[in-house]
Amino acid sequence: MTGAGKQRLNGEIITGIAFAFLASMFIWAGSMNPVWAIILPADYLILAIGIGFIVIGSITVSRSNRASSHPEHTSHY
Repeated sequence: MTGAGKQRLNGEIITGIAFAFLASMFIWAGSMNPVWAIILPADYLILAIGIGFIVIGSITVSRSNRASSHPEHTSHY
């Protein structure tokens, strides 16, 4: 019996994608409407937070997919 395979997505990556999409929509709205353009620096901050979540999630996934050197931590039972 084998495991489900390597993990490719986690909560941090999904959250980062959602924040990046939300920020891109806000930035687009800021280019269309002068009222939304006032909060443009906050939109870039949201985008940076989203990218940070994606980076943290990618690091977490790569660490969890790394093969363990300890025999008691194998996935094959």
